[in-house]
Amino acid sequence: MNRFLFLIILLFLCAGSASSQSEDIKVTPYGFVSYEAILDTYRSVESRDGELYLFPKKPVFDDNGTDVNEGNKLNMLSLQSRFGFMIGGPEVWGGKLNARLEADFFGIDQASSRLLRLRLAYLELKWENTELLAGNAFHPTFVMDCFPSNISFAAAVPFHPLNRSPQIRITHNLNQTFSGSLSLLTHGYHRTPGPFDAQRNSGLPDTQLQLRVNRNNFILGTTAGYKFLSPRDTTNTGMATSETIGSYNLQAFTRVNIQNFTLKFQGVYGENLSHFIMIGGYGAKGTNTAGNPFDWDADYQYANLRTFSAWLDMDYKNNDLIYGVFAGYTENLGSADPYVKIPGYSRFDELHTLFRVSPRIVYRVHKFSAAFEYSFYSAVYTLDFDENQKAASTLDPVTNNHLIFQLKYVF
Repeated sequence: MNRFLFLIILLFLCAGSASSQSEDIKVTPYGFVSYEAILDTYRSVESRDGELYLFPKKPVFDDNGTDVNEGNKLNMLSLQSRFGFMIGGPEVWGGKLNARLEADFFGIDQASSRLLRLRLAYLELKWENTELLAGNAFHPTFVMDCFPSNISFAAAVPFHPLNRSPQIRITHNLNQTFSGSLSLLTHGYHRTPGPFDAQRNSGLPDTQLQLRVNRNNFILGTTAGYKFLSPRDTTNTGMATSETIGSYNLQAFTRVNIQNFTLKFQGVYGENLSHFIMIGGYGAKGTNTAGNPFDWDADYQYANLRTFSAWLDMDYKNNDLIYGVFAGYTENLGSADPYVKIPGYSRFDELHTLFRVSPRIVYRVHKFSAAFEYSFYSAVYTLDFDENQKAASTLDPVTNNHLIFQLKYVF
């Protein structure tokens, strides 16, 4: 790892000279260094030492009725810091060839935090009205010109999809206003919980279609997708099984710019959105009662959990200051079918609803910024589920105050 990091840094330092050695290839380095101080007032579901913050934990009460999750938590981090290269190339097949390579020190899980992680690695071929992208890039549901502008990391998950995956995507502009794209993906480290190769074993890609209207300072779009999972090759008794489960996702988004004011909105609805780091997952289709226990040795089918999420983000720029606010809501809608939980096949399924509101202020001059964001989270957990894994009764809400101060230098 140290040798690899040394080679990356050496390439970064030599990028300027590489640019001058070839008229067809131009390497432009970029990145940023950040410092963050993060304070929470309630124990929470998180990763990377709190850098990836999600929501307050389910309450746990001791014998005196005191919630053991109450209490302050402070950390200081620089895990967001990253670097990358934009690589301009020659013409190929009549189109302009470009590439991008980007890494950070976030790792792919808590155990690998502070280790080098590949974020982006893709190439693009651009013609007059058509673009081909291939490589590891953001999922189409992470709309690059319409995502939350929060200071906290990860663009407001679990309200907003977060996923980077290997893919091939073709985008075509029908005219100056209307465009469409078709993407075929397999999931990388952002994958559905459960068997590691469940998507690969289906033999089918995650397929996404996106349509957009771009007009002056206005964007309106929608995304629809479908993926397949094949969790098992054999049943518990060793018999071959070909049971596959499909799930869909639907998204609508818009962005409006009026002088110094920007408004962004997005809504997401779908089945098994767990690969987006959102509420979701899947289980066995059927019922499980004391008098009629579920037959785990049978060749059973599967059922999806459904999720709804919506968020609104606003920015106002006044000289060097940017004022903003984010608000988000997500809900676990249970399954459309009778559902039996399989441990490890779902994400955040004990949540019933989650709400967040986050005002922020950013001071930005040249390529330096200082920012403060306060987030109020309210999480409602399910006490009892009905047979469709939907909340039949809930606990009282638990809340957290999440404060973050950030300094950043972009280069």
